[in-house]
Amino acid sequence: MVAGFDVDSYAKSEVTSISFFNKLSIHNNQVLIEMPFAKEIILNKEQKKQLQERVIVKIELVYTRFKTSEKFNQTELNKKRLLELKKLVPEVFDFPVWEYQLISQNNGNSREECSKMFHGFIITFRPLSTDAYAQQESDYVKQLVSNLSKIDSLAKDTTPKPYHIKTRWENGYVYDTIWGEEKKIDFYPPPPPNPYLASLKEDSTVLNAFSRNKNWTNFIVVTDATGSMSPYYTQVLTWLRQQLNNENARLFVFFNDGDRKPSDKKLLLETGGIYVTTERSYEMVSQTINKCISGGAGGGETKENDVEAMLLGLKHYPEAKNIVLIADNYEKMRDYEFMDKITIPVHIFLCGADRFINLQYLDLARVTKGSVHTKNEDIYNLYQLKEGEVVTIENRDYMLKNGVFTFYNSSKSILYN
Repeated sequence: MVAGFDVDSYAKSEVTSISFFNKLSIHNNQVLIEMPFAKEIILNKEQKKQLQERVIVKIELVYTRFKTSEKFNQTELNKKRLLELKKLVPEVFDFPVWEYQLISQNNGNSREECSKMFHGFIITFRPLSTDAYAQQESDYVKQLVSNLSKIDSLAKDTTPKPYHIKTRWENGYVYDTIWGEEKKIDFYPPPPPNPYLASLKEDSTVLNAFSRNKNWTNFIVVTDATGSMSPYYTQVLTWLRQQLNNENARLFVFFNDGDRKPSDKKLLLETGGIYVTTERSYEMVSQTINKCISGGAGGGETKENDVEAMLLGLKHYPEAKNIVLIADNYEKMRDYEFMDKITIPVHIFLCGADRFINLQYLDLARVTKGSVHTKNEDIYNLYQLKEGEVVTIENRDYMLKNGVFTFYNSSKSILYN
């Protein structure tokens, strides 16, 4: 498989300098891949299983600045170490949507000192969901709905007074001006106490994509509601509040990849954990989201049952003309090989697409004659691309090769395999 991994570029990335990395500082969602000083040998290959089964959000390569010879080339060692990690887990490099960083330790002035320091990779995973975490997510959704209801009550107050309500979706506030006084109402409650989710709070991909695309009719909204997606599925509720007189969204589907089913029991197109509602009020849709959250402890695995969820939505509402899929860019589709069963356009809102675009969603948009939408861009007509042609998205290039998309760099042709 052609991978979106240019080893030369990664090996000479921008470097962050620190004094010393303390191995005891890692948290529960991190593992270390250790290597000896000045060598590319992986010392703890038993970590391979975790790297294969969990969603990686960041990879950091740590080394010491000290070198025993003036002829030593750190970039070349970085390259060898990256290739050694790729040899251990090649699938990790198939979709390099994770953040990457080089870290140089300044302490250590001899081979003996440096040999006692850490060298290798810090791998950061997306947090796994737990019952306690799912409850926090559910409480967050309920609080959001409560806040939106309060704002609606304010808006419906017919008492004569000169005021207007101005919505500012980009920062999550509604400004209510009464008698010339500006009052700020924060309708987004504080996010659950999870650092990873807090980092996504400012990503308004869903609201931005909906605001730029208002002409779709008779569509189903299918949303990944695993724990990692809470900053995005709550934006669906915010969008719904704006759609009081718009009935184009006819059905809402939320999926969590199998409820609490073990990974080895998740059969293709029979994974489950899918919740459907025909109600269009944000209060009722929020109840469906909460059922989905409570039903499963999704989040943290590397695959989701997107196609199964869309097919179930079409079974409930076969008259649909379009599907809006709110998808996780970090996840692969468990049922990717069945996407040709979907016969109407799928418009994919890709959440977390800050680096590369997940190639599977480009393929889905092309096969269904749909579209891809990031925080800032709308990409249509992928199905019109011919073999060997290139599309640019968020300043990165993708080539259609052998009927599927691959990563592409004009200076290197297909990126490093």
